[in-house]
Amino acid sequence: MKEFDAKTVDEALNKAAQELNVSKDKIKYEVVSEVKGLFKKSAKITVYETSDTGAYASKYLSGILEAMGLKAEISIEDKDGITHVNMTSEEDANRIIGRGGETLTALNELVRGALYNRFGEHCRVLLNINGYKDQKYEKLVAMAKRIASSVERTRITAELNPMTSDERRAVHNALSDNTHIKTLSVGSGKDRHITIQYVNIVPGLEETSEEKPVEEVEQAPDTSSTIDEAFASKEEEIAGTDKTEESK
Repeated sequence: MKEFDAKTVDEALNKAAQELNVSKDKIKYEVVSEVKGLFKKSAKITVYETSDTGAYASKYLSGILEAMGLKAEISIEDKDGITHVNMTSEEDANRIIGRGGETLTALNELVRGALYNRFGEHCRVLLNINGYKDQKYEKLVAMAKRIASSVERTRITAELNPMTSDERRAVHNALSDNTHIKTLSVGSGKDRHITIQYVNIVPGLEETSEEKPVEEVEQAPDTSSTIDEAFASKEEEIAGTDKTEESK
């Protein structure tokens, strides 16, 4: 993330393009300040690179939380190709998590959508607060292992309740070493869930089932179906501010 000063936004973009050795239309930026007086003109822009996704995610999330009247400390960690946005809060943790984690999931989609709009590409981002996600993974993995044992014993396929992509990934990884168990993600949107199937492995041969495990793939953010009107209005409010500054 770098700042560039010039007399106009266009001149600042030209300076950024020259220094970063990229075409001007590929630059992702925000207007920090702009003066269009008769005797004085100045402009300052902040330019974001793809490596700055964490900084942008933190700034965007801070704006959302402030608009909602919530407070949390935010830290960023890049690990295994995922931008981990970790929050800590003593007073508002429960409100940020929401019932069954719904609010946290909605915030995650908001941030992911904002990153997609800003950088023009899919960014894997995961929001967590007070270790909530880690505790949930432990519970889901323990449940999945119990169900997998039942499937292995009865050979009856089991279907789990819908989960978010990161939760499904945790279950896939937890059961991947069981040679008689296969996990598949099926369905779409909020209904996407995991099935746990028995696989009969014959020594020296491939598994008898023709189906293969499906790797979790991040899809383009679709905030319209996962976020209630309150969150959507806040997103439009903040996004509208960004666009107004860029059009000045």
